[in-house]
Amino acid sequence: MSVSVSLCPMVTPAAYEPADHLRHTPTLREPSSLAYSYAIPGEPHAASVARGNVHNALRAHGLSELEASALQAAGELVACAALFEPGKILYLSLGWLGDGVRIVLWDPHTNHADPQFTAQCTARRNKMLYLLACVVHECGGSWGIDKPAPMREGTRVWVNLPRAGAASFAKARC
Repeated sequence: MSVSVSLCPMVTPAAYEPADHLRHTPTLREPSSLAYSYAIPGEPHAASVARGNVHNALRAHGLSELEASALQAAGELVACAALFEPGKILYLSLGWLGDGVRIVLWDPHTNHADPQFTAQCTARRNKMLYLLACVVHECGGSWGIDKPAPMREGTRVWVNLPRAGAASFAKARC
């Protein structure tokens, strides 16, 4: 736990929790306003960081019933991308699409000059994301990999999790 220190003599540390000054519980945001983007380092701990961010965003929008599937999806996406592009910056976005959550992860892994190497990379990524595919299937959602195009650098992997399917996925696991 860190302690904040101020050089100003007028500032004294508070002896209470920062949220104690709130008169009421903060209002939850509408699910339709769910729109967050995060820059995530391509490091082993990044999946945990991403899951924490997704957890907080879903709770702020009253979507805690979607946590189990969305946290699994975000963790799988980041862990896979971190292995393809270790040490690089990854971009995770979380948004509302129709009546569900859309998660997109972009990594800087570019298209290979040799089509055979591109096919091998795609096959490896598909194999690494097998658990993600199972979760998405159980939720009745969809996912895919946008292969790098010649004019676009990087690879995008996206996941759509419908609200009803993701909520029933969580109930089945409890």
